[in-house]
Amino acid sequence: MSENLAGRSVTPTTSDGGDGQQTAVTAPTAEAGPPAQVGIEQRDFHLLAWLADRGIIVFTLALVLLAAAFVDGFASVDNITDVFNRAAPIGIVAVGMTFVVISANYLDLSVVAQVATAAVVLIGISNETNIPLAMLLALGIALVYGVVNGVAVGVFKANAVIVTLATTFMGLGILRWASGGSIYFGPEDSLIRSFGTTEIGPFPLSMIALIVIAIALHLVLTRTTFGFMVKSYGSNREATRLAGVNISLVVIGAFILSALGAMIGGFVLAAFSNTAVSAMSDGFDFEALAAIIVGGTSVFGGRGSVLRTLLGVVFVSVLTNIMVLSGLGFGYQQMAIGALIVVAVSVDALARRAAGI
Repeated sequence: MSENLAGRSVTPTTSDGGDGQQTAVTAPTAEAGPPAQVGIEQRDFHLLAWLADRGIIVFTLALVLLAAAFVDGFASVDNITDVFNRAAPIGIVAVGMTFVVISANYLDLSVVAQVATAAVVLIGISNETNIPLAMLLALGIALVYGVVNGVAVGVFKANAVIVTLATTFMGLGILRWASGGSIYFGPEDSLIRSFGTTEIGPFPLSMIALIVIAIALHLVLTRTTFGFMVKSYGSNREATRLAGVNISLVVIGAFILSALGAMIGGFVLAAFSNTAVSAMSDGFDFEALAAIIVGGTSVFGGRGSVLRTLLGVVFVSVLTNIMVLSGLGFGYQQMAIGALIVVAVSVDALARRAAGI
């Protein structure tokens, strides 16, 4: 016999009531509601995960097509070349900093000082002596930045934001003291200036350099043991440590790559403008971070891609160019970049929450 109680289906079973007689016991079956709810949650998670991981491809393509169709002057060769020239220094900084973000150390604020220092050293020193000596000195300074940041964060476990904020303040202070706040101008016939003005079609050499560096760092992240350890450390620090990995060296290596990217970005910026001053890289830290997280790299670490950072650079640069062509001031550009960071971080956080991470 079966009956329906409060809309629930029950089936008869028997048990011994203790007096030798069999009594009927009913057991309710599960309702059909929860599976549907689980399905909705799974669908929401897949959507959020797709937006955080691959949405940048569609959004970048859509933004470029809309700009070409509706923004006057965007599709001209001169404007596209200018976008590439301005995107290249920030892009090189961003692809280097991607390793720091993937390692779950948030970001490297000291790139502001590093970019300006590399530019001032290249233009200032090469005017007096030669370019190789200037590059060698800039490389030494970059390695100092990378090691100091990496040791403080990786060995002494200091907060990366505080450490890199301190080193950028110290670095800018030293740079302003050493340069006296002067603006350095490079000669028009130098190799540095030639690099900054040479183009292959609409593509400047600086953009080609960005693509080559991005591909090289992509291979480092995806095809080397070091790249695997960076991702592993960002995903689960304790498990990586227990596996016998020297996590201090992993963090130091990530900060050194970030410093090298900032150094090369400073070179490219100096070559494009043919000038150098200590304040020329203001805002590079958050513009690079915007490109990184808009590209799908998680600020919580463990997940990211150098090539998607490259797409993020294109997206941020095109968006900025659209606002410039539309006559919007620098304040609007800052608000747009800030909004991008908030949206990208929120999507990433929601995707992680939905995945139970």
